[in-house]
Amino acid sequence: MLYIEDANLAFVHIPKNAGQSIRRAMADSGTLSFSAMATDLHEEESRAAALMEAGLNIPGLGTVQPEHVPLTFLESHFPSTWATLAGARSFILARPPRDRFFSALLQRLREYHGFGAIRADHPSVIDEARRVCDWLAGRDGFCDMQFIHFSRQADYADLRGRRVVSAVFPIERTDLAARWVESETGLVLDVTHDHARREPKKWASSIQPAARFIGRRLLPMPVKRAIYPLWMNSAAFANASGRYRDIDLGVDVEGFIRSYYACDTALYAEAVRDAQGVSNAKVA
Repeated sequence: MLYIEDANLAFVHIPKNAGQSIRRAMADSGTLSFSAMATDLHEEESRAAALMEAGLNIPGLGTVQPEHVPLTFLESHFPSTWATLAGARSFILARPPRDRFFSALLQRLREYHGFGAIRADHPSVIDEARRVCDWLAGRDGFCDMQFIHFSRQADYADLRGRRVVSAVFPIERTDLAARWVESETGLVLDVTHDHARREPKKWASSIQPAARFIGRRLLPMPVKRAIYPLWMNSAAFANASGRYRDIDLGVDVEGFIRSYYACDTALYAEAVRDAQGVSNAKVA
C-alpha cells in the first residue's frame, strides 16, 4: 500500500497492475508516508520505505513483499497499515486477468529462471504456466513472494464479501483515476505508463543469445545500463501484451485461468462499466 498522509490517500498496489506508474505519480504529487508500515515492521520509516519491495520473512506468512500484501493478510499481520487503509480514501487499478497472468509468467521466467527477453509464445512460457497452475490449485488467498504476481486482484479489493477500497478503475483509464484523486483530495497525478513488456520480434530471436552474451560478459555495467533502454526500444523488439490473446496456453491452463480468476474478471468488468458510465455522463 502507498499512502500520502496529508491527503489521506491510499493506493493498494496490486502486482502487475501499473503500480510503479502510480507510485511515481504519487511521489511527484505528495510525500509518501511509510510510518504505518514502519510500526508494523518495527523499523525506522526510512528503512521501512526501502523494504517495501524486498523479500522479508514475516512470522506466520513466510517470505513476502510488504508492498504486495492482500487485504486478509494486511488485516491479520500489518494492523497499523490496515487501520490506515480503513480510514483512508483508497483506489486500485484492475486488469484483464488473462493478460495479467501472461505478464506475470514472463516476469517469473526472468526473475526465477534466468530468462532474458523472450517471446510470449516461447515453449517455456506454456510449461511454466502449467507449473504455476499446479501450485495455485487448491490455494485460496496467499502472499508468498515467489507467486505473488499470480494472486487474485479481488483479494486487494474485497474482504469477506465487503468492498474495502473506495474506487476501482480499469488499468487503461488512469485518467479517470487521476480525476477521482483530484476531486477527492486536490492532488494532481500525472500518470505515465512507460514500461510495457517488450519481446524480441521473430526475426530477432536468433540474435538474442549473442546480444545477451555481449551484454553480460563483455560490456562494463555503466555502458550496459546506458544502452539497455535503447536496445529494448529498438526495431528488434515489440510490445508483448498485444499478442497475449492470440497464444493458446492449452485447454487445462486456459480453463484454470477462467475458473481461478473468475472474481477478477467480474472486478474488471465492473471497473469498465463504471468507467463507461463516467464517460457517458461527461458527454451528456
